[in-house]
Amino acid sequence: MELQGRQGDFQARGAALLALGSRPESIDTAKAKASTHGVTYPILYDDQTSATRQVGLWSNQMEMPFMGYVIIDKSGRVAAGDQVLSEASDAAPANINRMLADLATVQAGEAGTPESTR
Repeated sequence: MELQGRQGDFQARGAALLALGSRPESIDTAKAKASTHGVTYPILYDDQTSATRQVGLWSNQMEMPFMGYVIIDKSGRVAAGDQVLSEASDAAPANINRMLADLATVQAGEAGTPESTR
């Protein structure tokens, strides 16, 4: 899994990865996939889809989560993200680079924000 291999790129920027899984995939399926791919970052299983909905990654039309990501800033706000990432077999490097670019933009904005307004 490409994201697992690039976990250090996020850690070097002071960020942590967290996978958010939900139905229709079962928790057992999520655990099995994580084990198969050697995932070491935390996986949160959202059985009721409340967190998935709250961060904007749930599709009511499809009744399943989007293949996307969000960046949560230090205040707990969704600061960046995308609901649709390419699922093509060779798209992972570009998807991850996009996530890292969004992270850099968010962090640059945080660095330029006075402490009193954070």
